[in-house]
Amino acid sequence: MSDVRYSKSPGLRTRPVEAAGCLLVFTPERPKVHWLNLAGWYLFELSDGTGAEQLAAAYAEAVARQVPYDEAVRHARDCLADLAERGILTAERPAR
Repeated sequence: MSDVRYSKSPGLRTRPVEAAGCLLVFTPERPKVHWLNLAGWYLFELSDGTGAEQLAAAYAEAVARQVPYDEAVRHARDCLADLAERGILTAERPAR
């Protein structure tokens, strides 16, 4: 997984709902509105072609006072995979 790079999918429409602590994301390719919690929102914002391990580490650092590091890394990896499966993020492996 370490060589996978995540980016926001093209054409998304987003709207923060700060009072609810979430980000609404509309995916036009597969028309649907998705509600991202704060973890998903944070990882979404960081996804600019960054590697999965770097994203997971950044998330783990951000929640270090609330969640053990290994647990946070697992959560971030699961969240990234879920966002990619829903078409919110694209997951690409660099050419070798």
